Amino acid sequence: MKKLLLIACVIAGGMMSCSKEESNKPAGAVGYILEKSDNIDLSIKSMTALSNLDSATYRSTYSEDAVFYDNLDSMGLDQNIAVIGAMKAKGVTMKLDKILDIHEMVYDSASYYGASHYVSAYAVFTLTRGDLTKQVVIHSVDGIKDGKQVVEWLRYDTKNIAEIMK
Repeated sequence: MKKLLLIACVIAGGMMSCSKEESNKPAGAVGYILEKSDNIDLSIKSMTALSNLDSATYRSTYSEDAVFYDNLDSMGLDQNIAVIGAMKAKGVTMKLDKILDIHEMVYDSASYYGASHYVSAYAVFTLTRGDLTKQVVIHSVDGIKDGKQVVEWLRYDTKNIAEIMK
């Protein structure tokens, strides 16, 4: 009988300890950061598709109503895809040289466009048109909800892109 009571106490204690979620976050923390995740893979897939000027794969990583803030100019998905078409029409090729830094910020509650997961990346791209080659560092922050990018902020120096698109 004592063994049965002891086993019941151990099981009950185990269940109670499993039901309590203790946070290791410091006071005032609103989330945490990941260095590997499916959302990071999604952002890399999007950057790779952009680099290959593959508009179909690129489109597949975004929700249809995604909003882009390209150096603070806002646009929708179709307008953003049109930029890829304009680059192709000008004979521009693009190569993703390297990702300097990438991580996912996971917040306790949803914010912009219902996203609580944001992937921040700094990437170096080389753009080529004929004999002209220019490098561009792009900082992107992708808001992700339900496995799709729903909002994206892009910051970069437009000078080299303007020169390659002349």
